[in-house]
Amino acid sequence: MNAAHFHLMFNHLSIVGLGFAILFNLVAILRKSEELIKLSCWFYVLIGLLSVLAVFTGDGAGEIVKTYPGISNDAIEYHETWGYIFFYGLVAVGVGSLAALWFSRKNAILLKKINFAALIIAVLFLFFAYQAGTSGGRIRHPEIEQGAFRKS
Repeated sequence: MNAAHFHLMFNHLSIVGLGFAILFNLVAILRKSEELIKLSCWFYVLIGLLSVLAVFTGDGAGEIVKTYPGISNDAIEYHETWGYIFFYGLVAVGVGSLAALWFSRKNAILLKKINFAALIIAVLFLFFAYQAGTSGGRIRHPEIEQGAFRKS
């Protein structure tokens, strides 16, 4: 496996993981379970860590992809911009969730408030997840833009 494989793996885990964590967090809130809310906070922390790995492997993946014909440096830069925005959001949610876990040792109300704020931020960052994912896919997947291949 090379940097491109790892980059794709960590990106997909971050994007899909965010969706999973949001759904899990909603269930935790609806069930009013402090234990499930704490677990959803840990999911956000994990996704934040995965996003760090995605960023670390990005340059190596970019160098590999640039060797292929027809790859636009502008497309790579565009993806990188959306990727960093998404990354900063995931790190913010992860750090906020760590704070919620820390404060939960003494104050369950603060856990719920910080967790709810993390949920709102996570839902807002789904847009950036979409942008980062589709802009990355456009670099090497022409089917995203062109649709089905038709033989003449």
